[in-house]
Amino acid sequence: MVTVTADDVRKLARGEHGEVLAVIDGAIHLVPRDQVNGGVVLYTRETLISETGVELTEMEAETLAAGLTAKAAGL
Repeated sequence: MVTVTADDVRKLARGEHGEVLAVIDGAIHLVPRDQVNGGVVLYTRETLISETGVELTEMEAETLAAGLTAKAAGL
């Protein structure tokens, strides 16, 4: 089972433009969108910033991580 952590979400928030959280080979990776090759994008930095901003509370990061873990389980 793939697990997205609050730390993964925080890294995405601090990441570079164009980065995404993706499932690649059964694991979560923070990569530029064009390097997802064969993987599945779970969440983009642009979506994260538009929904929550760069500064995340611990609760927001935990909640988002739980939701992304559930999304990944459905893949």
